[in-house]
Amino acid sequence: MRYPAPVKLGFEESQSLYTSGTQKARAWTEAWVSAWAYCPHCGNVKMSQFPNNSPLADFLCGSCSEEFELKSQKGKFGAKVAAGAYKTKCERLAASNNPNLLLMNYNAKSLSVVNLLIVPKHFFVREIIEERKPLAATARRAGWIGSNIVLSRIPQSGKIHIVKGGIVRPKDIVLEEWQKTLFLRNESPETRGWLLDVMKCVDK
Repeated sequence: MRYPAPVKLGFEESQSLYTSGTQKARAWTEAWVSAWAYCPHCGNVKMSQFPNNSPLADFLCGSCSEEFELKSQKGKFGAKVAAGAYKTKCERLAASNNPNLLLMNYNAKSLSVVNLLIVPKHFFVREIIEERKPLAATARRAGWIGSNIVLSRIPQSGKIHIVKGGIVRPKDIVLEEWQKTLFLRNESPETRGWLLDVMKCVDK
């Protein structure tokens, strides 16, 4: 299965009415996903965007109901990605609509996508969620405890690139890589944790 038309990696500046650089980047990246990203689970060519500030996810596939959360930044992602409230993140792990994670790197000068990879939700186990220190008493949300997603604990098979180094990968290969790990969804959290450890060992 291939794209019916070449994918444009550049953002459309006219899509954003914001003045803040952060808000502009969010609008550009979300608009790009809405226009060009497909569902890696079923291959549906479009995904719908949830209303702004939805607490759990950013995009939904109308065909298979898979949900997706998008995080984007200029530089490459490191070993960890900041996530939401720690307690909520842990509670969501076993939920059927726990979102898959989309990670996008973009070039701020050319306003274009450099990398877009997805971490399927079945790679999310308790061991990859890290508890952060509570916010200080002087903070607006004093005592709030956030979380990190520890990407370094996810095996390579759980990092599926849709765009890599400014090159769009063939859709059929992306769908095939996704299907290879779906068996993990049928395993218990404990078994999945063990299997992911084995996969990490194989990577090494």
